[in-house]
Order: sequence, then structure tokens, then C-alpha cells
Amino acid sequence: MTVTLFDFAFNNIKRDFGTYFYHFLSCVFSVLIFFLFMTLAQHPALAVVSSGSTIGLVLSQASLISMIFSFILILYSVGNFLKNRSKQFAILNIIGASKKQFTKLIFLENMILSAVALFLGIILGIIFSKLFLMIAQSLIDGLNLYFYFPVKALIFTIILMGGLFFVVALLAPVIMRKKKVIDLLKKEEVAEKNHFVFSLFAFVVITPLTIYFHLDSDIPLFAYPLELLFVISTSYFLFYLIFMGYQFVIEHSKKRYAQNNLIKLSNFKYKINTNVKTMAGAMILFGVILTAFVYIVGAPRNVTDDTKKFMPYTYMYANWESKVDGEKKAVFISNYLARKDHFKELTISYAQLPSETRTTRHIVLSNTMYNAIADFLNRDKIDLTDNEYFLVGVDGKKAPKLSERMIDKLAQYDITKERGADKRIIALSGYFTSVTVVSDSKYQKLLSEMNEDKIYAFEQVQYRNDTAVEVDDLQKEIDFKMDQETFMSYYSYYSYENMIRNLIAYVGSILCIAFLIGIASIIYTRLYSLADEESKKYSIMMKLGVSKKEIKSILSSTVRWILVLPFGVALILSFGVITLIDRETLTSYTNLALICGVSNLSIELLIYAIINRKYQEKVFDMMYKL
Repeated sequence: MTVTLFDFAFNNIKRDFGTYFYHFLSCVFSVLIFFLFMTLAQHPALAVVSSGSTIGLVLSQASLISMIFSFILILYSVGNFLKNRSKQFAILNIIGASKKQFTKLIFLENMILSAVALFLGIILGIIFSKLFLMIAQSLIDGLNLYFYFPVKALIFTIILMGGLFFVVALLAPVIMRKKKVIDLLKKEEVAEKNHFVFSLFAFVVITPLTIYFHLDSDIPLFAYPLELLFVISTSYFLFYLIFMGYQFVIEHSKKRYAQNNLIKLSNFKYKINTNVKTMAGAMILFGVILTAFVYIVGAPRNVTDDTKKFMPYTYMYANWESKVDGEKKAVFISNYLARKDHFKELTISYAQLPSETRTTRHIVLSNTMYNAIADFLNRDKIDLTDNEYFLVGVDGKKAPKLSERMIDKLAQYDITKERGADKRIIALSGYFTSVTVVSDSKYQKLLSEMNEDKIYAFEQVQYRNDTAVEVDDLQKEIDFKMDQETFMSYYSYYSYENMIRNLIAYVGSILCIAFLIGIASIIYTRLYSLADEESKKYSIMMKLGVSKKEIKSILSSTVRWILVLPFGVALILSFGVITLIDRETLTSYTNLALICGVSNLSIELLIYAIINRKYQEKVFDMMYKL
């Protein structure tokens, strides 16, 4: 019976699955996360959501980010997995395997593993999708996320994740072809050089350049890549500095010969460059994730206050096509809403520059009209002279600015002096393109060359969060036409914003936790790839009298250095960044940062315990096989 290359690849995996296991696990985990997000994104309840909407963007970006992270995780895992099998590949080369056969074998092994991982990941995804959707529905108001069989998610996962696995399988032989046979046979690495001086030089050069380019308010584009280099070089230098300081203290104190400290130091120093690179990379990723996690979890906070910034009234109505119909419908809405207490209304008249685009609305308000709005919204009133103007916000975010057309129009009437500005809006966010307030006399003159229009504002503060039925009823009663008029309620905006933020919090939290686990997996695969070499070293130590307990302590020390320390530093820096941001914003996230920090620390300590135990078991298993 002829044994094909496929049979050879399959038997390799079957007979030595332990070597492939953690790479296989990374692939399954990546498929599971991607499939769950696609299950949510393709849910029938979201069928009405366009891909360009906020919900569509959140879900598509989450899927994209999970796929990019999966690619990095799997590619790194492949590199370590191939390293573990380097001697086997070297022997195949020596006994006459051709370059083509060698390439095909690595490709087939990766594709077999990927196919099984894809299948298992999807099965696990289907099993956990009901729980995933149940939690999402409980956290996200306004979505009925019932369980369904995710056919589209299944197809997308097979195509996209299958394509990703195919690309990785193509890259795997390229990684191995760069190594010579002698390098494959000699898997052990020599002691590395200390690059502390180089890291110090990079830190000293890049830091002042980064600071210099950020002194100006207009930061050049090339300063952002410099920021990345600054973060990398600073992180690299920081961990070199920490280790050098720790080494100095240990070597110049009584602790030098206690608890195998000399062995721990020499063990870390043997691969210091690789260790520091791993620590710097882990700290940067941990820092980004921990900081983002706080703001993602905090997204649903202050929805009420933020909604007021984008929708200042309980209801707003405007008719773009017919003033007569608009007035009639406004009266009907007023009579309908006046049945409840605490009701007040305001008709806002304004002059608008003629525009070919209906949604472009550069408007002018009279001083009296603006003061009426200010009184309605409990804001400060203004008093303008004939040559002054006042700017009002249009989106609730950015400071208002004059358009070139409006500057020219105001200049024709000698209105050239800016009195001030307020970024708070007076209509639904984005309804107006620009809002300028002028004196009453100048407004009357401008009105002769501009179109006059109106919007209608209605306020019922006590009923802001309980108007879903009324909005639907009112739209039916007035025969609302989507393409001719605007009718928006505070509740509609609030409920949508609340749903979006809860969705971001849920999806983002899962991504952050998945990334924490992914980073830990990357670190473990690095430790796993060196287990063979470490086992030989510690086997000799045991023969020289070093106990099993002492070896466990040394191994734990390595894990703490490259996993726990970067996380701890990242946690401290993340808290510092959040504290600095809180000083510049109205909303404080400090207390939430403490809660999230404790939660993430608990997760990380659990991960450390698992990795430490598995790493020790792997090293000792290999030691006993020698």
C-alpha cells in the first residue's frame, strides 16, 4: 500500500498530537470568537440595520478586529509550533525530502489542523451561541435576540476564517525555508547579548523628538509613527531598567544566595533580549486593552446627559416641504401632548441661506429668538450690537464655525465681530449645518435675501423616558412622511443611544477578555517552544542536587517576569492615563477603572496559575523522558 504525503502528514499529527495541541487550541479559540460575533451580526433581529449604521459598524469592526487578532495569534503560534518540530524537519531534509515535498508536507499539516479546528470551533460556537445571545439580549435593551441557526454566520466563518487558515498554511513553509538544516538540528539557542545600551540610546533619541513634535497644536502626520516608536523604545528600555535594577539589588545584598536567586537571574539573563521583547510587547498590548476596557465597559454610563447634548427637547418637529402642513401638524402635536402636565412648547423661526442641497441648512437667528430658546432650555441670554454675531453648535461635539458663504453674507451687512460661541445645540444634532445669531435689526435685513422657516420644540421633562408608544401614535395621526418632515423624540434618541452603548460594552468586553487570553496564549506558546531546551538544562541541575521544588520556583519566576510583571506595569500605567483623561473631561472613570482593574487582575492571576502549572508539567514530563 502506497503512503501518500497526505497520509504522512495525517499520521504525524495523530502520533504526536501533543506538539500540535496548543497551536490547534489557538485556531479553535479564534474560530469560536469570530463565529459568535458573526452570529450576532447576522441575527434576523438586525436585518433592518444597514452596514453603514452605528450598530452595523460596531459589529463589522468587532468581526474585523477579532479576525486580525486571530491572524496574529495563529501566525505566532505557527512559528513556535514549527520550532518545536525543527529537528524532525531537519531529518526529513537529510534523508532526501525535496524542497517541494517539504513545502507540501508543512502546508498539508497546517491545513489538516485548520480544517479540524474550523469544524470544532463552529460546533462549539453553535453550542455557546444561545448563551451568547441570551446574555446580549439581557444587556442590550431593544433587541429580541432569540436563538436561531446561524446559516449566514456559518458560511462567513467558513469562507473568511478558512481563507485566513489557508494564508497561514501558505506562509508556514516560507518561515521554515529561511532556516538551514544545521540551524534546525541545533535547536538550542546561545546566550544572548545585552542590548541595554542600545535601548538607552533609542530612548534618549526618540523621546525628545516625540515631545518636540507634540509641542505644536498642529501635529504632523509623521509624528504618529514616531509615537509608536516612542512607546516601543520606552517599554523596551523600561523593562531592561527594571531587570538591571533588580539584578543590582540582588547582587549587592544578602539575598544573593537565598532562594536560588543567582540561578533565577542567570536563567532570565540567558535570553534577556527575547524576554524583554516579550515583556515590552505584552505590556503595550495589555496597556491598550486595559485602558480600552474601562471606557468600553463605561460606554452605557451617562446616556441621559449625553442624549441631551444631541437632542435638547422631548420632541422636535419640522416640515421641509409645506409650511401650511407643518403648522397644522405642529398644532395637532401640541394639543395631543398638552393633555399631560409640565408641557411647554416653542416655535423657532429662522432665516436660511438658499441651498441646492435640502439637508444643507446654514441659518440665522434673531437675538430675540435665541433668547427665547435660551429661556426655554435654561441657558444664558445674550445681547448683541448690530456689528456682532454669536455662534451656536450644530452637532453637540465640535465648536461651531462660520462657513465661507455665511462670512461673505454677514460682511455685506457689516456684521464682522464675533461675540462668542456655544457648542450646545438648539435642534436635533446635525439638523442644522451652521447657526449664527445676529441683532434683531440685522436679522430683518438679512431676511429679505433669505428663506424663512420654522421648527417646533415640545418639552415634557417628566415623560422623556416613556414616550415610545406616543411617538408611534403621533406619527400615524399626522400621517408622517419620512422624506418630507422630521419628527424626533428624546426617547427615540435615548433608546437607540443606550442600545448602541450596551452593544459596544458587550462586544468590546468580550474582545478585551479574548485578547487577554490571546496574549497569555502567545506567551505560553513561547514558553512551550523552549520547554525541550529547558528540560535538558534542569535535568542536569537535578543531577547536581537541585530539588524539584527549587526548579519549580525557578520556572515560576520566569513566568512571573514575562507575564505578571508586564500586566502589573500596564495596569498601573492604564490607571495613570485614565486619571489624566478624567482631569480634562466632565465624566470620571476613576472608580470604574478600579473595579475593572481588580476584575482583570483576578483573570490574569487565574491565567498565571494555569500557565505556570502547565509549563512546569511540560518541562518535568520532558525531563523524565530524557
